[in-house]
Amino acid sequence: MTSCVVSGCKRVHHIEVEPLKEADRVEHSLLLIKGRLQPSCASAKQLRATLSLRQTQQEQLTQLSAAGEFKLLFDLATEESQSKEPPVNCQLQLRCCSGERLLRFSYQPRCSAYRVQPLYLVCRASDAEQEESALEAERRCALIDLNLRLVQCIYAHKLSAAGYTNRTFTLNGACRIFYSQLSCATARACSEDELWQRFASEILACPDWGQQLQLKFVAFVGCTRYNGAAVAASGDYSYANIRRHLEAHAALGGGGLALFGSGHFYAWPQRFSEIGDCIRSTERVDVTRLPDESNYRRTYGGVYASTLGAVCHELGHCFDLGHTQEGVMGQGFDYLNRVLTVDQPTEHLPQRIVSTSTEAATSLVRPRFTQLKLMQPTSSQFLDNYHAQRRNDSFYFAHNCAVILAQHRWLRAGLQAASLEQQPPVQIQLLPASAEIVSSVPLRLVELRCNLNSLVAHYEEFEQETHRFQLPASLWHLLATQRTHYAFVLTIDGDTKRLALDSTAQTKPSK
Repeated sequence: MTSCVVSGCKRVHHIEVEPLKEADRVEHSLLLIKGRLQPSCASAKQLRATLSLRQTQQEQLTQLSAAGEFKLLFDLATEESQSKEPPVNCQLQLRCCSGERLLRFSYQPRCSAYRVQPLYLVCRASDAEQEESALEAERRCALIDLNLRLVQCIYAHKLSAAGYTNRTFTLNGACRIFYSQLSCATARACSEDELWQRFASEILACPDWGQQLQLKFVAFVGCTRYNGAAVAASGDYSYANIRRHLEAHAALGGGGLALFGSGHFYAWPQRFSEIGDCIRSTERVDVTRLPDESNYRRTYGGVYASTLGAVCHELGHCFDLGHTQEGVMGQGFDYLNRVLTVDQPTEHLPQRIVSTSTEAATSLVRPRFTQLKLMQPTSSQFLDNYHAQRRNDSFYFAHNCAVILAQHRWLRAGLQAASLEQQPPVQIQLLPASAEIVSSVPLRLVELRCNLNSLVAHYEEFEQETHRFQLPASLWHLLATQRTHYAFVLTIDGDTKRLALDSTAQTKPSK
């Protein structure tokens, strides 16, 4: 440590860093670092960070928050980065006031047989429409690649905070263009559910992708269109009305596909250097021209936070997560901006309420989180929201979700499909006579989820080896008597299964 002559501070400081530790191995290409200067210093306003890798240096100068906190985001990848290349040695030097910190770690792209493939879906244009240029499609693919790498980083960051290191999904290379048989006109006339069903069927039937059982897909519809003039003419600028005038749009995930529209790409960064500006942007959204999906923040930064947060949420459904009251799989995915920033004003956003209407119960898919009205919090809610955001950004995976992700085959590192195929098929059964769940592989977690909206009502975590779980009478009543819930089962090998006593357990995409 050295004395800081410029600021006049004579205190001895040290720099705390999370989640990165000395000699760590990083497997995701965007590295997010959170830290703080201790003790806090009124004279210290900035922290200088220097990252050395591949005989080059990246330098960042970042502002400290009022509490001495900082966040840094580095890009460790090159265009030539491949999963099979040897580890790259990296060195990170941090300096602030009298505090210095040196961290040595390695970077090697993640390797797994279970991967996520990004797709950009191009529908057939009519004679009256101008086809999207190849250059524009490539530009959008590059935008998708960058932002999915950020989602990959955020998954790793949040699971590390939950105590699980090196847990994130593996990307199966760059975004690929998928030419759909659907016309743009047909896609724009489809509901979200219909779009998901049609595109899922096309991908499954495609010889390039359909038979690859170790792939899941995250896909973006290219022909999303917004009728802002109609919204302006109506004078109704509610989220529901904006959504009604957004065509060929989706935000649905489940099984092997997470599907999204492209109507909010205007708020997404195209290059790594733009991420910070995009997430902090306070530029107002002109809803007469552009669709707003910011949970009423009406800013470009809010749109980016909510829509990239929705990608995290829908991918969670593809990784077998249900809904929770809070966090990424509940009310918290709007707060993605707080993962990347410090000292942003506390936000009070409308809650996304899960519908449980009779109409929803008979629809094609589970009801989803949707905004019903703008509500002002009471003073107690204000304080609760404030303290929650200070503790965990309000963007986190609930404990049961973190357990599932940490054990899931698509997020465990170095998992090879061949080794799992050699194992005998797992047997998981629900035994009505004894109200038990029995598995041939030890259980890791059992959840009881609502049929209507996949909201987790209860979960049991098993830290010691057990093959059987007897449901308490209250849970068995929901599952067997009322039949309003189903059981989700996870084994220690990452096997998953949904169990119900009738056919009402949902297996289709959710939002």
